[in-house]
Amino acid sequence: MNGIILASGFSTRMGKNKLLMKINNEEIIRRVIKEVKKSNISNIILVAREKTILDMGKLENIKVVENKEAHLGQSSSIRLGINSSKIEEDFMFFCGDQPFIDFKSINKLIEVSKKSNESIIVPRMNERTGSPVIFPKIYKKELNLLTGDIGGREIIKNNKEKVIYVDIMNPLFLEDVDTKEDYMKLSKI
Repeated sequence: MNGIILASGFSTRMGKNKLLMKINNEEIIRRVIKEVKKSNISNIILVAREKTILDMGKLENIKVVENKEAHLGQSSSIRLGINSSKIEEDFMFFCGDQPFIDFKSINKLIEVSKKSNESIIVPRMNERTGSPVIFPKIYKKELNLLTGDIGGREIIKNNKEKVIYVDIMNPLFLEDVDTKEDYMKLSKI
């Protein structure tokens, strides 16, 4: 399984790079990287635009890819991640701003993916869905054709019959940090 950590955003709603903000004395992006490393992901790729984050990935001994076209939206990171991946494996996309993802839940998603033939795996908590999503390798071409900042939502919408929702027990798994209010709420946990 290829684990692609998307960390090229501009944090415009936050006003500064949210991935470098700390929760429990650790940068949000470092927390994500550590949990992905503990999981059953065989090939981890960090796609980022800032040197500080790229250097952090290098220190964690994972593959790093610089995104010089981050202004084109999340799709540019998706393409870079895919094209830096092992071709024979599926793709699991992580958002760098989810500080409470955990390796056990990641592994649960991977296990469901292994048992379900060419299905898109989407985590769910109380009817809310989010990332990380697993796309089988058969969607590589469609993922490469994405444009703008929509991510894989269109592929999911166009392939509803191939989507499996997996209920996650960790109540914070889907939480992400987009605004100062999000950060204040999550940093108190």
